[in-house]
Formats: sequence, structure tokens, C-alpha cells
Amino acid sequence: MSDFDYGAYFRPILPLADATRSAETRFWGEGAEKDKRPHDYILYLGCNVLRTVALAETIVAILDELGVDFVPLGGPATCCGIIHHGNGDLKVSDKLTRQTLAKFEGYRPRAVLTYCPSCHAHMDYALAETGIAFEVPYLHVTEFITENLHRLAFRNRIDRRVYLHAHSDNEQARLDARFARTILEAIPGLEVLGEPGGGEWGHDCGGRQVGIIGKDAHDRLTAGMFDDARTAGADGIAALYHSCYRQFCGRETEQGMEVVHYTALVAEALGLPPAEEAFKTLKLESRPDRAADRLKDRAAARGLSEARLRATLDAHFRK
Repeated sequence: MSDFDYGAYFRPILPLADATRSAETRFWGEGAEKDKRPHDYILYLGCNVLRTVALAETIVAILDELGVDFVPLGGPATCCGIIHHGNGDLKVSDKLTRQTLAKFEGYRPRAVLTYCPSCHAHMDYALAETGIAFEVPYLHVTEFITENLHRLAFRNRIDRRVYLHAHSDNEQARLDARFARTILEAIPGLEVLGEPGGGEWGHDCGGRQVGIIGKDAHDRLTAGMFDDARTAGADGIAALYHSCYRQFCGRETEQGMEVVHYTALVAEALGLPPAEEAFKTLKLESRPDRAADRLKDRAAARGLSEARLRATLDAHFRK
């Protein structure tokens, strides 16, 4: 095994999700039940979107609005294996991938709808290169929504100009960007600006990709993106991927420009109740002790000790 600290990486995810989710109970599953009820679709959230749990709540609400039969799965118990693969622990990665795909098969779905670009990329790799067999089709959730746009009734007009931040390092990223733009352009009043970032951005803005291109390089690209958005006349950045949103939302104050996830705009146009976006608030505040005092009663009611709450807030928001 490598010396990568997997515990430090994965351990804070669920406590943060539990402390900041709007729902009293978890709205996602882990695929661990023995007698699975079949579902038409699996919404595969992955692990890290639960750090920004409001984004997961929002995509669930949008699929509910579509009226499709699906089950949302996420968290470390459904890890795709990419983190272990990236750290050279290939046998563990292979085992995790197989376990998660077997969980999916247990629901006998028509298709898996992926949310996380890293999970989707790792599934592409694993099925093409490792000999793992998986007969269930999978597609990114942006493609699924685009295919079903006719089933969405946009009740609200959004008179805004947003700069869509997306990636283009491979064909799947380019497809995701195209589908996201199609979805946003269907919203009455919304003008979508910008083009997908080039290969210099990497596959997404997650920590692993930022590490590959270098933090200084990513900071320069980010500053340039905000400058380009202002020059184009945008009033906000709309991030396609949750990792990009997580990187950018804490820069709102210094950049003087709102950062939203594209699904928040979709939900607003649909007239859905806004999800409580705690991650951005906590990131901008960067005062984990104050946040813990504010959240400790909610966390305790959900079985989360104050010590663990403070540890997860420190891990995410201590500067």
C-alpha cells in the first residue's frame, strides 16, 4: 500500500454531509441492503459531492421533477476506486470498482447516471483496461437531463448572464460541457457565456487534478476565468462539476462575482425550493470554531459527536 492517508481523505466526507444536509435523514443510499428493490436508474453521486451536499440534494430534486424511478447512491461505501488507482494501489482500486459495480447490478437498472466526472472517467478506464465486466449502460447525468428536457417545465424566468465553467480535455468532458450548455440555454431569460477551458485545466478542478497541473497554475487559470467572465459581461460563474464549484465558491468575495452550480439555476427555473448551500457559507467564513458552535445541536441530533463535527470542519475550512 502507498503512504497516502485514505482515512484523512475519506473520513470527513459523511460527517460534513450529515451536519449540513437539509433533510433530517440521508437521502442517498450505500447499496448495502441485501434485498434490493429494482429501479430504472441509479444516480451515482460518488464520494466527494457529499462535501457539497446541497448540490446532491439539488440533482435529486431535478430527477424527482422528471418523474423517473431512480435510487441515489453515494459516499465512500460506493467509491469508484480512482483515488486508490491514482496513488498506485491498483489491487485495492480494482476491488473497490468491482464491489461498487456489483452493487449497481443488484438494482437491475436500465442505466447508471453518473454525476462525478472522476468516477465516470474511472469507469471508462476500468471497463476498457482491466477486464471488469459490466453490462449496464452508463451516461453522465447532463446527457440524461438533455434527453428529457421536454419533460421539464421551467416556471421561472432568470434574467442573468452567466459564464459556464466546463472542461474539454477529452471527449466526455466536451460532451458534458455541451449538454450543460444545452440545459442552461433552455432556461427562459438566461444567457450562457464562455467556452470550455482548454487542456491546461485538466479533467476537472478536484484536488488530484489541481495537484497534477500545480496550484499556482490553477490559481492563475482561475483568476483569468474571472477576468474573462467580467470582460464578457457575466454576472456570475456557473460551474459544471462539483469539484470546480468547491474550488471557486470561496473566491466570491475577493472576485466580486457570484459562483453557482449549474443545477442551482435549473432548480430555480423549475421553481424548486433552494437547497441550503452550507459549504459556500462555511468556505467564505473560514471560521470552523464558530461554525461548530452553530451546527453542534443539529449534528448531535443526527448522531454526530461535537468532537467529530469540529474535526471535519477543521479538515475542510481551517485556513
